[in-house]
Amino acid sequence: MTTAPAPSTPLDPSRIRLCLLQPALPKYRLPVFRELASRQGIDFQLFYSADEPVKNVTPEGFKGQPIASRLLLKRPRLIWRQAQIDLVDPSRFDILMAGWNTRYLTLVPSLLLAKKRGIPAILWGHGYSKNESFSRRFIRDSTGNLATAILFYGATARNRFVERNGRGERAFVAPNSLDQREIQSARQYWLERPEELRRFKEQHGLLPGPVLLFVSRLVPENHTEMLVRAGAMLRKDYPDIKIVIIGGGDEENNLRAIAKECAIDDRTVFTGAIYDEPALAPWFMSSDLFVYPRNIGLSLLHAMGYGLPVITTDYEPSWAPEVDALKPWINGMTYQDRSVDALAHIVGAVLSDRDRLDRMKASALRTATEDYSLTKMVDGMEAAIRYAYGTRSRH
Repeated sequence: MTTAPAPSTPLDPSRIRLCLLQPALPKYRLPVFRELASRQGIDFQLFYSADEPVKNVTPEGFKGQPIASRLLLKRPRLIWRQAQIDLVDPSRFDILMAGWNTRYLTLVPSLLLAKKRGIPAILWGHGYSKNESFSRRFIRDSTGNLATAILFYGATARNRFVERNGRGERAFVAPNSLDQREIQSARQYWLERPEELRRFKEQHGLLPGPVLLFVSRLVPENHTEMLVRAGAMLRKDYPDIKIVIIGGGDEENNLRAIAKECAIDDRTVFTGAIYDEPALAPWFMSSDLFVYPRNIGLSLLHAMGYGLPVITTDYEPSWAPEVDALKPWINGMTYQDRSVDALAHIVGAVLSDRDRLDRMKASALRTATEDYSLTKMVDGMEAAIRYAYGTRSRH
């Protein structure tokens, strides 16, 4: 008679030592890691590349250390991070968590070594490529299947991965979010000063409107010229329309030329790049819609944090995971990709019903502050971490 094995003694979850590897430490990630550091029993150390193109900031409120990475090949971009392998050390860490980027050639060796040494591994990433192909998906999925748990930025990518690979219990979502505290503080400042906001609008010629806003880098892939051309088409029905373009980049001169060509240059404002939230806030608070023709990401939640419905393309491969938050006729709309006529039609349709627009604004604000809060993002991270820790007895 075979005796069933006795259940394993559960591991003490009071202190989980987590090694967290990221390609960089941008400023907008500081609140995420501070919130994770505040979670009871999670003791993590962040390791981030010191020589990536992204500007790093100093860790605040958590332990962080820069590590070296070496570019092996420019096209395709292939990177080696020796520390990614060296840190697979059970005497220092209980769990390994790394970015799901197969361009790091040290990722697969580190996952295999973690499995050998009994350290559960979590991969965190988009789960898809904007330039998707069978080979890219195969490599990414194969790498993901080496991990104990996978953490996605959005539910759509998570569900599609599970459809292809099964084992949904190990697939988690940490909805990519922004820290809304600074945004909401700036928003509240202007809500309490309606006369001051009105003077701002008058100063910049934004009255009576409507005002369409774009905030991002001025680069070809964002197709900001479509907003300019759509604005020119909308001028017939909205003679006082204003297009506000905030951002710097190589496309600015081209956009100015297009605005002049379309005879909308007198209704188009180019502010240059603005990064300070209090300086951005009155522009958001003076606008009716946020229009980002293509390639939108976290800007969607930035705009919704000010209660602005978002208009973007229906071309799904150009979306970042944050577009999961967009609900047609609830907090935004999509238009037929690359069609200026379609973009102008959708913007006009949303602007034509002020009561519905007000409802969409309220819904956009709820989406950013409740559905996609920083707390919910870190809840997803914590769930993946605790699941992975619970598997240690099986490694």
